[in-house]
Amino acid sequence: MAGKATQAETLAKRVSIADVAKLAGCAPATVSRRLNNPEIVSPSVVESIDHAIQALGYVRNGSARQLRSSRSHLVGAIIPTIRHSIYAEMLAGLQQSLERNGFALIYSTSEYDLDEEYKQALTLVERGIEALVLVGTRHRSKTFDLLNTHNVSCAVTYALQKDFNYTSIGFDNYRAAALAAQRLWALGHRTFGMIAGITTNNDRAQARVAGFTDTLLGLGATRDDVIIREAPYQIGAGRQMMASLLVAAPQISAVFCGSDVLAIGAMSELRSQGISVPDRCSIIGFDNLEIAAYVDPPLSTLNVPAYEMGVETGEWVVRSEPGKVIPRKVELDVEYVERGTTAKAPPR
Repeated sequence: MAGKATQAETLAKRVSIADVAKLAGCAPATVSRRLNNPEIVSPSVVESIDHAIQALGYVRNGSARQLRSSRSHLVGAIIPTIRHSIYAEMLAGLQQSLERNGFALIYSTSEYDLDEEYKQALTLVERGIEALVLVGTRHRSKTFDLLNTHNVSCAVTYALQKDFNYTSIGFDNYRAAALAAQRLWALGHRTFGMIAGITTNNDRAQARVAGFTDTLLGLGATRDDVIIREAPYQIGAGRQMMASLLVAAPQISAVFCGSDVLAIGAMSELRSQGISVPDRCSIIGFDNLEIAAYVDPPLSTLNVPAYEMGVETGEWVVRSEPGKVIPRKVELDVEYVERGTTAKAPPR
């Protein structure tokens, strides 16, 4: 698994222009021209050199040299998306914590694509970052290799994992989802739906599905009582999956959503079909985004301490020395927030 590799296993010699040239089948001077004046290099040669750079994980020496000699006080963060403010509070806490201590933050997005995340990490390392903040524990092994090779500290957020070789500052997604299952069961619901985020390459979404379903099965539900749908974190997708749940199980009376964004979409679909929330169907979201308190009815949800997570991560960066970091695990609490979208199950 990507996070299992040790620094001893992944620490490799720094890749030089000569290494890139050898793999690309050209002269080192040609590689240099590709990097500095690409317009004078033929497209086919550019393609060969770019392929070699990607394969070898080459990073331009200027930033790496700066990073080796002193702290750059430049921190990178790669988040899955900037849509719907899902990660905005974490970034705000991170930036404010870093800024107070004289550090600057550069962030980019991967759109949940681990290969794109690696490309973004490579760019940030070239810019001279001394630490990189990621979301979740699932990443390409070459991303960790890159960071280890260039002595870039790494912390992951929004998740925790046993035997993980990097600092993790987050919460237990499995246990958080279990809170939603326990609450809906206690209200008397016995037919459930879940609209999860896309679980491919997303350890957080996977853990939430497992926590919700395992808890319900432990309480006495059967697998037929729990219907799962996956959707990207978009309001329209939440609406579509709510419609799909109602086709599969018209009697469904409780739905847990892997984000408030999906929950708002689900509420919209229920309203369009004349199904009352919460009298006929209860909804629980996840994140406690600001908008959750202002929809009608206000959304019951799970409060993720995103701002605090960002602050804690920023403080860890400030205290850490690049290349000499002992991994830490910092667990934050997720709390259930009851509002207006949950009620006792309707009579069956």
